Amino acid sequence: MSRMAQPMRLAMSLRFRLNLVITLVFVLILVVSITLAIDNARRAVAEEVRSTAHLTLQLLGLAFSTVGAPGGDDQLTELVERLGELERTRHMEVEISGMAGVRALSRRDGAHHVATAPAWFVALVRPPPLEIRESIAAAGMPAGEIVIRADPDDEITEAWEDVRALLAVVVVFALVANGVVYLVLGHGLRPVEAIVRGLDAIEQGDYQARLGRPALPELGRIVDKVNHIAAVLARSRAQTRALAQRSLAIQEEERRYLAHELHDEMGQSISAIKAVAVSISQRIGAREPDIAQSARTISDISSTIYDTVRGMMHRLRPAILDELGLVAAMEQLVDDWNARNTELFCALRVEGDFDGTDEATGISLYRIVQEALTNVVKHARASRVEVDLQRHGSGELTLRIADDGVGFDPESSARGLGLLGMHERVAALDGSFTLRSRPGTGLIIDIDIPAPAERGRRLA
Repeated sequence: MSRMAQPMRLAMSLRFRLNLVITLVFVLILVVSITLAIDNARRAVAEEVRSTAHLTLQLLGLAFSTVGAPGGDDQLTELVERLGELERTRHMEVEISGMAGVRALSRRDGAHHVATAPAWFVALVRPPPLEIRESIAAAGMPAGEIVIRADPDDEITEAWEDVRALLAVVVVFALVANGVVYLVLGHGLRPVEAIVRGLDAIEQGDYQARLGRPALPELGRIVDKVNHIAAVLARSRAQTRALAQRSLAIQEEERRYLAHELHDEMGQSISAIKAVAVSISQRIGAREPDIAQSARTISDISSTIYDTVRGMMHRLRPAILDELGLVAAMEQLVDDWNARNTELFCALRVEGDFDGTDEATGISLYRIVQEALTNVVKHARASRVEVDLQRHGSGELTLRIADDGVGFDPESSARGLGLLGMHERVAALDGSFTLRSRPGTGLIIDIDIPAPAERGRRLA
């Protein structure tokens, strides 16, 4: 992901996205539940009000059919008031006309009831106004008319109580279910974090890292594949290092052979040419001054060629490395470099006992410093270079090369063959190679090479 790398370090983790989907599903269920509940409540309120109005009308009709003439008016009033006290008729407003004037009889509390439900619920549920008119006739009494007007507020309040309870259950269930799913997903996806960490380790070169098998079979298959990839990469790296070591050994052997050939064959031939030229010059002397001068010229050219060949032999295989060891070879390398580059200065510091350093390690360190100093001259535009070589009591070797040059951005700049060659030599020794640089701050190279007994077990 360092990286965005990173477990669940993306914009949204898998756990979050799954919970988001589940939450949206619950929201959809809640919306559908509210819609259905409001629709059912609207139909229930309308049906309840209509059935109550018709029941009230039937009761009043039955009452009128049984009321006698004497005192009928008072009996009718008492009957209607008692009907108003009934549970199912308290939502009705009853008017009776045509008998003894007009009677307006409302519910028992004498006050208009207001629904306690929210205004939006009332607006969605309230049915159209309902008014029922019915002509009546009682024995011995003049004909009249009953007007029943339905008041749905009580029904709306009851419907709201039912809907609110339903919505509360749905909301509580959604919250509890979402929390449970979140915890279950967190537990189930915990191995994903370990898988990501394992992949990060493999990306950093830790091919010995292995992941434990999780309980989920799907993730178990992924873990098996990751572990297999790590094992394959570890074997591939071991083979690559073995090939690199063999290649470097062959290369150094070829350089050694060429250096010996230059010394034994060309060096002796050049020396012979010079000896012959000197002999001709001495024998001819003053008799043939032109020939004598030509012989001296041949002698001078032979000396120049011999010096060039000696430099080539030293670059191919420094004899001092085989004769006096790594430290002496490093000192001569730095002294020769300082002599050739008078505008720069290289400071060498060596600590520790380097006796017994194996040939592969010695020649690799020598070549790394040689390549680093060449790069300083070509690219760094530095005024000072520091080479710090240490060997610790455990046999571990550390090398730091630092300059005060212009530096560069390692992320955006392509590494040249010199740096790649240094990295390959270090990797062949199971070492670690770290390069730090920024534009304007110079370059620092840190190399850590384990003791020979530790090689093969340490990761680069």
